Amino acid sequence: MKNRNFWIVLLACACLILPSCQNNKKKNTPEAVTEAFVKAFYTADFTNMYEYSTKPSQIVIKTLQSSMKDQTDRLEEMRKRDVVIEETKITAQTDSTAMCECLFTVDGQHRDSQWELLKENEQWKVTMVLP
Repeated sequence: MKNRNFWIVLLACACLILPSCQNNKKKNTPEAVTEAFVKAFYTADFTNMYEYSTKPSQIVIKTLQSSMKDQTDRLEEMRKRDVVIEETKITAQTDSTAMCECLFTVDGQHRDSQWELLKENEQWKVTMVLP
């Protein structure tokens, strides 16, 4: 009886853990990272910009953040923006690099952008610096 309970508990744990691993894999795709970064970039969400960018890119983000410190009205305006991702597609990819094109709207206005991504510690990250 104890042996059977052990296997039931083990199976239940596996059922709970596996979907969370799959969810993390979904978030670690070039498309998902690009979408998260675009939303952060256009809403001045510096915390998420840092999370989804390469280490060298964080210097660029820090400079951008510093330049906006005195523009509190502009920051408030940007943080209220409604960013809706319409489509994100990979235009080129290798094992460690990717290019993504993102079509989206900012407060109803259509925009598109291209982003280069690099793998850093097995995680896709947007790069904002030239290699």
